[in-house]
Amino acid sequence: MKYILGIDVGTSNVKAVLFDECGNEVCVSSKESQPVNGTANQMEQDMDLIWEKVKHCVKSVIEEGTGGRDEVIAAGVTGQGEGCWLIDGEGNPVQNAILWCDGRAVDEVRAITEDCPEIGRLYHTTTGTPPLLGNQMILLKWMKNNRKEILDHAEHLIFCKDWIRYKMTGKIRTEITDSLTSLVDVRSGAVADELMKALDIYEYRSCLPDPVRSDQVIGAVLDSFADEVGLQRGTPVIAGALDTSATAVGLGAIHEKDVCVILGTTCASEIVLKKEDCHFGAENTRYEKHPLGDLYVELQPTLNGTPNIDWMLGSISLTKDFNEIDRIVDRTPVGCGGVVYHPYISVAGERAPFYHPYARASFFGISQVTTRDHLIRAVYEGISLSIRDCLQHVDKSGTIYLAGGGAKSPVWAQMIADVAGMKVMIPAGEELGAKGVALMAGVSQGLYADYDDAAGKACTFKHIYLPDPPNVQKYDLLYELYKRVRIHNQEIWDYRHQMNKKIKAIKED
Repeated sequence: MKYILGIDVGTSNVKAVLFDECGNEVCVSSKESQPVNGTANQMEQDMDLIWEKVKHCVKSVIEEGTGGRDEVIAAGVTGQGEGCWLIDGEGNPVQNAILWCDGRAVDEVRAITEDCPEIGRLYHTTTGTPPLLGNQMILLKWMKNNRKEILDHAEHLIFCKDWIRYKMTGKIRTEITDSLTSLVDVRSGAVADELMKALDIYEYRSCLPDPVRSDQVIGAVLDSFADEVGLQRGTPVIAGALDTSATAVGLGAIHEKDVCVILGTTCASEIVLKKEDCHFGAENTRYEKHPLGDLYVELQPTLNGTPNIDWMLGSISLTKDFNEIDRIVDRTPVGCGGVVYHPYISVAGERAPFYHPYARASFFGISQVTTRDHLIRAVYEGISLSIRDCLQHVDKSGTIYLAGGGAKSPVWAQMIADVAGMKVMIPAGEELGAKGVALMAGVSQGLYADYDDAAGKACTFKHIYLPDPPNVQKYDLLYELYKRVRIHNQEIWDYRHQMNKKIKAIKED
């Protein structure tokens, strides 16, 4: 039997997954990533600690899942995108990694969207992504403005998965799906030199590796790593892909107009498009590279996904049993008696399908008849309405491939089908990001003839949910209320931010 190793370095968890030729998850090992909460709106991770967790997980699946080390034919790495992962000339981190969900670069974003809008426009049209807080280019600018001495010690600016792959192979590379989040000219695929000059950070151009293809073999595992974790020496490792892009492949979303939604820390909604159908720089758009050929992904990755559920479990619900939560949600009427929840709970605000650094979560429509059950269901509905907000221009005759931790809930999957008015399909298996890079690694080694062959053999589905027409009508009405309140609140979020600054400035007697 031949196996492929997929590694997924997420914001919340690190995972190693062993897949067989049919795409089955033979063995999974996971450890918490343990992000570090800095002051106010800062989010970081210890890069060395992440690497130790990856080694632990890989060793675990190799020991438990195979009959011999020679059965693993290749490996791939995926992981959280964006952020700022800096290493020096010796390959050591110069600081903790700054994460994609970090909110410290508010001034830098404001400077190029409000003070110098022509640069903000250049940014969006060049990269296909608007200037956002967690973008690597924005954080590079923040580092120059705030930690230049540390930045000047760095020789390489890479991404999360690139750090892990470097530790596995000793090769420093980055690839196109990660790089296209903000570093690369979306049309040429080359590093955006003119944008770096406009941002006054071109002096750090040498820190940016030129991107390579996602399924390109970067090198073989280091002998020391192979011996430590039980892999065969010389096992090839591909470049890998951004987690959202890798998940599209793991779901089988490899053709034009395929749609997938990842219910995770971020709810990432993706529409696969050909390059000529992309509108780079258009308002409320964000494009990233699909791992395959000339395909791109129109990506609407909210900052606010399942952390809303975590907050609800800790602050509203009297139970943390998800089976009981499903029963509560199922018995509570659609619309929760007119209560609407806006799920913008991140300290960094929201970025899709709109950008606002001070957006905050809220309930609208609470009265004396509102119950705890209403609030619980409203949180689920709020996240589902946010997904619809991101997919508002998608053809409803299509299908949503639904993945992520939230896809385990049949009640929530049906709700998303009803809210979006689209068929929802749930894949067999759970580790779709790791599966995506595993399939890419398999194609690179000839295990599959091509990606259609890989999807046909390895991508299967266990549940299908069809939208319920009466519920679709109800959610059409609720969505209009959701959107009107969201638009109205933008001015209020600004006022709240300024108010908080004034309150903090008042000295107590």
